Amino acid sequence: MDNLFELADELRRLREIKSDIKIALEDTNSKIDAVEKKMVDSMSDSECPSFTRGDKKFIMTTTPNWSAESDCKEELYDVLKNRGLQHLFTINSRTLSSFIRDTVDDTEDENGETHIPDWLDGLVKCYDKVGITMRKA
Repeated sequence: MDNLFELADELRRLREIKSDIKIALEDTNSKIDAVEKKMVDSMSDSECPSFTRGDKKFIMTTTPNWSAESDCKEELYDVLKNRGLQHLFTINSRTLSSFIRDTVDDTEDENGETHIPDWLDGLVKCYDKVGITMRKA
């Protein structure tokens, strides 16, 4: 029984460490987001889309993110279900965003412009997430 108590104590200690790490990671991610926002603002103001510092190149990037219009979610799900895409209901928002981005990309016309397909028009919205990419210089 002593061994069981030792294992219980070890499990409790490890889970507490995991909890502390999770809190520290969330805090670090918040700080990263804040610094990225300041960098994006500064780079935009100075019209500097990229620069190199030391062995790293910092590049301002824009990533389109798609999501359901908040008041049209049920209608969007009905439209997707009618197209045989009900498997998207059990996946996270990033996968849905990726699917919509690919669907929109497939509408590229002769001018290189893309459009929301009629069957998704009014059901989804797009917002751009601007961030910083770091690469080896």
